[in-house]
Amino acid sequence: MVYIVQNKEDLDKKLEEAVGSGQLVVIDFFANWCGPCKIISPKLEELATQYAEKAIVLKVNVDDCEDIALEYNVTSMPTFVFIKDNHVIDVFVGGNSEKLVKNMEKYVGEPIPVENMPEIVEAEQIIEEETVLD
Repeated sequence: MVYIVQNKEDLDKKLEEAVGSGQLVVIDFFANWCGPCKIISPKLEELATQYAEKAIVLKVNVDDCEDIALEYNVTSMPTFVFIKDNHVIDVFVGGNSEKLVKNMEKYVGEPIPVENMPEIVEAEQIIEEETVLD
């Protein structure tokens, strides 16, 4: 489930809850008028459901919560901030759903299937070839 943050106190409460549970926090800074924000929103909803046990997904409307946007230096939307144990561990800007998926997988500890990482497949093939030559 995606939670809409109402104000700074609301955000602080959610961050405290996450520290207590060890969950990843993903904050989506968005605006109602932002086209890419609307496009990526269904993917974020899907990921929030998929990782409900391991991640808390929050949405912050930059027009309603300007103080929070300023605190996180948000200048473009969407901006995704990944927080673990009350520390920002990653930030990316833009409606790149593939990057959003990879970051969620990376930070919740879920393995990414090797076939989705061509550089690993290529490295394994090189190692295999070197082993055959020895």
